[in-house]
Amino acid sequence: MFSVKILPRGVLWALGVLACAASLSLAGAARAAESIILTGKVVTTVTRAVPVPFNSVVDEVLVKPGEAVEDGSPLVRYHLQDEAERILQREVTTGAGNENLKGQVLDLERQLTQTTAERNKARQLVSSGLGSKQALSRLEASVAALQKRIALLQTTIRKNESNFAARLKELSGYFGQPIREGEELPPTLVLTSPIKGYVLSLAANLDPGNLMAANSAPVQVGQLNPVLIQVPVYEADVNTIKVGDTAQVEIPSLGDRKFTGLVSEISWLSTDMNVANPSYYTVELTVPNPDLVLKPGFKAVVRFGGGGKAAAQ
Repeated sequence: MFSVKILPRGVLWALGVLACAASLSLAGAARAAESIILTGKVVTTVTRAVPVPFNSVVDEVLVKPGEAVEDGSPLVRYHLQDEAERILQREVTTGAGNENLKGQVLDLERQLTQTTAERNKARQLVSSGLGSKQALSRLEASVAALQKRIALLQTTIRKNESNFAARLKELSGYFGQPIREGEELPPTLVLTSPIKGYVLSLAANLDPGNLMAANSAPVQVGQLNPVLIQVPVYEADVNTIKVGDTAQVEIPSLGDRKFTGLVSEISWLSTDMNVANPSYYTVELTVPNPDLVLKPGFKAVVRFGGGGKAAAQ
């Protein structure tokens, strides 16, 4: 006959807790070992829209999408729309606009000369006991006030001249040649690239003869090697991914060609803070793109491994 030994209730409870913990540990380990497969988009590391500063008319488009450009490379040649040209020419002709201020300084300097002479005479009279100290005090105050007003006007004049010099330097960059006060503006301007990279896009209406509105950006320039892949990751999975992890990236548009991505950034703020909605966090991967086959906007299938940190490929 076999005897059945009944364990005390406390021992059974402890065994149950240990079994539950072991089960959770195994589940967690299994989850950590699982791959997370998500989809994202290819984006550029740097993108710069290149705006035109004035209402203008296109003369010639000098680049095409995908073309490599240097910092300062010409992109579009254009000329000013008639009204914009009149306004800008008036600005260059007028200059810093200090004529009125300089006239005020001359008037004040004449007053200062006269008041200073009166003050000096009053000092002599006071020193000889023939003058009024109160009159001398008033003249001293008048001299100090005139000197202060002249100094303030001269400061304003210098600021205006400095601002105008900066403006001429800015215009020189737009025209691609020195612009000097009072001179006639050159007939054409050049839109140049602000960075080294590649032409990403041209505006659909960027054709000779078409108008470009002030501050519109007819050209976009970006850097394409490396590129970034941005992936939205569910809140339950984001903590299994660490900066420095590697992931396998497949691009369906390139026949599922595979690349290796390095996790370079993980956002700390959900893309949607509404409590009723699930939370996703943006994970960025850096992917080398030396042959420029990865284009901004390509869909990417990203396979994250077990969360372990691996060396970059």
